[in-house]
Amino acid sequence: MPVPPARGPQPGYPGQAAGTWPQAGGYSVQQPPPYIIAYPGSPNYGMPAYQTPYGYYAWPPQPARPKRDTYLLVVGIISFAASCLTIIGGLVCGALLGLLNIMPVGMAESDQFAGVILFLTLSIAGVVGGGFCFYHSMRSLFFRKPSSLVRLPQFWIFLVFYLVTLGLGYLLHTQGQDVTMPQLTGLLIYLGAVFPALAILALGIRRLHFPKSNVWPTSWRRLTLALVSGATLAILLATVLELAIAVVLFGLQNYNILSTMTEQGNIDTNSTNAILLLILLSVVAPVVEEVVKPLAVVLLIGRVRSKAEAFALGLACGIGFNLVETTGYISSGYSDWLNVALVRSGAGLLHGFGAAMMALGWYYLTSREGGSLLRRLLLGFGCGFYAILQHAAWNGSWGLALIPGPVGDFVQKWSWNLGLFSIDAPELFNLVEIVGILLFFVYMAGRLRVRPSAPADPLSGEREGKTQFTEQMQPFPA
Repeated sequence: MPVPPARGPQPGYPGQAAGTWPQAGGYSVQQPPPYIIAYPGSPNYGMPAYQTPYGYYAWPPQPARPKRDTYLLVVGIISFAASCLTIIGGLVCGALLGLLNIMPVGMAESDQFAGVILFLTLSIAGVVGGGFCFYHSMRSLFFRKPSSLVRLPQFWIFLVFYLVTLGLGYLLHTQGQDVTMPQLTGLLIYLGAVFPALAILALGIRRLHFPKSNVWPTSWRRLTLALVSGATLAILLATVLELAIAVVLFGLQNYNILSTMTEQGNIDTNSTNAILLLILLSVVAPVVEEVVKPLAVVLLIGRVRSKAEAFALGLACGIGFNLVETTGYISSGYSDWLNVALVRSGAGLLHGFGAAMMALGWYYLTSREGGSLLRRLLLGFGCGFYAILQHAAWNGSWGLALIPGPVGDFVQKWSWNLGLFSIDAPELFNLVEIVGILLFFVYMAGRLRVRPSAPADPLSGEREGKTQFTEQMQPFPA
């Protein structure tokens, strides 16, 4: 749009041509192009201007940046501080790991190996996981960059890698070299914990994704926060709370929980403490763990966009929790780590699906999508109750050995020998449970999947969908 000329008489010099300075030395110099003239009534009138012999000039107006959501800004600040604390915690665990390797502690070889793996796991979760959260926090708070949607490969790819890991472990086991190379054994333990968990995460995310569309349930920023919170904050809170409750149950009697087991590994069921231990396993642990695992989703619940996203973020929280817990369990098996890895194969589904259902319950309680208040209360508490009941049934399979009488004797003594491996009664019960949990998990993820709002393209068969979150949804590292 051409700029109107300034009103009033134009300044100049005698003999001056338009747009030139007076002749000097046989040549003329062109006048520099003017800035926008801020005459009264122009769009720039009232802008900061300066006076020249040729009129008043002003800089063109700059579009104002959109205001930031205060809630999301506070969440971003909390996430930034938490990522810094997580990195510091990982460095502290790394220092303790160094002391454990340097100083003689008089521990058995198996216990020292389990301690090294545990501290190494916590160091990785703190430094690497906290580093990713720090990166997303910086992009969100200071650069205000959006985060791309999560896209994961097919779940069977992780299952193939898991089978390869088990095959290598089986080869070492047949040659009696399970722990002759600690570095290789530690790597296989990590892979044995990571691959089945990632398979569950990929299965859930892809079930929530509607086929032939670009609509995915959540972003990398939010998924990263959920994974790291489950592997750090949830683990810390669950450990502290369970130990505190155990002290209340057993400490008043000055009782050591391990005394419920005889030297032969059998549990003394003729004891009041056996019932207390059963309560600790089947009631306290499921309630505490299922409540603390999806805390990241509770922090973000005000901006969670759909049921599918709440389910996906809860699933990531549970997977992060499982990675640390399962790694600790497998490493404690030491020379029998492969058998423990097989037993813990379904733990990722247990923790992931449980946290996903708990997060879904939080979404129903805090949104109006579920209908009336009564219906939302029923759906919210129903999802949470299922998560706790599922976990209680899993732990209760091991707690059955604490029941006096023929049931406890059967669970303690029954075993199915499969050559190099054996399945005990609690493990058989867990195997049956995990099949039912898997079927329900696949059904729920498919029921909650995100459907694109745009109609299908009749030529390409594709559906339109956004590939990035808008800036309004992304001022925090989630």
